[in-house]
Amino acid sequence: RAEQAARYDAFFEGTVDPDRLTARVPVASEAAAYLSDPHSSPDPDDCAPAAPSGERRAGLVSLVGAGPGDAGLLTIRGRQRLLRADAVVYDRLAATALPTDLPARVELHCVGKQANRHPVPQEEISALLLRLARGGKRVVRLKGGDPFVFGRGGEEAEHLARAGIRFEIVPGVTAGVAVPAYAGVPVTHRREAARVSFLTAHEATKSSGSRQRWDLLAADRHATIVGYMGVTVLGQVVEHLLAAGMDPATPSVMVHQGTTSRQQVVRSPVAGLPDAVARANLTPPGLFVIGPTVRHAEHLDWFGTRPLMGERLVLVAPAGGLGEELDLLGAELVEVPLPMTPAPRVVIDALPVTGCVFRSVEEVDAMDEERDRAAWDPGVVAWCRDDRVAERARELGWRSVEVFDTAESLLAAPPSGCAAKLLSDNRTRC
Repeated sequence: RAEQAARYDAFFEGTVDPDRLTARVPVASEAAAYLSDPHSSPDPDDCAPAAPSGERRAGLVSLVGAGPGDAGLLTIRGRQRLLRADAVVYDRLAATALPTDLPARVELHCVGKQANRHPVPQEEISALLLRLARGGKRVVRLKGGDPFVFGRGGEEAEHLARAGIRFEIVPGVTAGVAVPAYAGVPVTHRREAARVSFLTAHEATKSSGSRQRWDLLAADRHATIVGYMGVTVLGQVVEHLLAAGMDPATPSVMVHQGTTSRQQVVRSPVAGLPDAVARANLTPPGLFVIGPTVRHAEHLDWFGTRPLMGERLVLVAPAGGLGEELDLLGAELVEVPLPMTPAPRVVIDALPVTGCVFRSVEEVDAMDEERDRAAWDPGVVAWCRDDRVAERARELGWRSVEVFDTAESLLAAPPSGCAAKLLSDNRTRC
């Protein structure tokens, strides 16, 4: 009986996720291992030949594209890899895509730029990936957008290959397509744009040896130019294009923190775009688009005109139908489990929070401990489902408390200070 209990424990530990209360069916090799070895705990992802006796087999590194910021744009495979990971190495701009139901056991390693801290050098990131993989861990390297589009994913994959570490690439939605779409700009159009050029704008700062053909870009009237990392060097880019003969009236747009609740859009003829961006006080990250299809944004701005645009709301999982309604109205939702674990804290801190939705007194009590985090502004609104919940929020010192009945009820109240400013800024035009 003791042997049977040990086999059952091994089976349970290998196939059941106690954090998410999900289970999977073991493959044949796993089932055989459970039956033959009462103390086995096989790795379900282990498809490689067994390592020599006494030698730990290296793990797998998945280079996963997180998408441009909207957590909903993370791919299904990317989410699967994250939920099965032992360690996640993520960039700052990829933080919003971390699943908030990531098990607490997962190691989180931030290697992106933070306040008063320089980015981790690429050499150190590569060394970290090797160390984690050589320890037998399943590792996710979570990168903003797509790993192979201006993300140094190729460099990291080559480093892993040279070291003999197993790796895979999980493509992501690149900002060069998604961000323009969230600003109402189709990067191609049957009657206007037959080509798209993705470029890294920092090439404009090179005094010699630039790899950009400004002459060809400026002369192509049937193409869309999409520039990554372009806020600080926008003036030089426009100067090169105008000097090469581009029409100064060519439509253009700069999008700041596209696909998120912080998205801001500035549209202008290309000659005036640098000054318009400066007046709007836009800072990185940002992406610019230059070309004839930008003019369509005037009537295709589906994202920035939604009624709850600018609101970033925290609510306790499961959000259910209320969460779906809020999402359709334009709010960015951060759905968190209780008790709180490290991953949702990272997601919450990635961007400012404008409100917290409470459906019970217990939720108010649980979330009150989180209000001292950097993303929580003193003006964050406590949206409460009834008077009893609202009373508890006031007792705990929430400055702004509103009672709501349905998702549409949030439309009747004025937006929070943070969201109100963003709504004004988001409609900057020139």
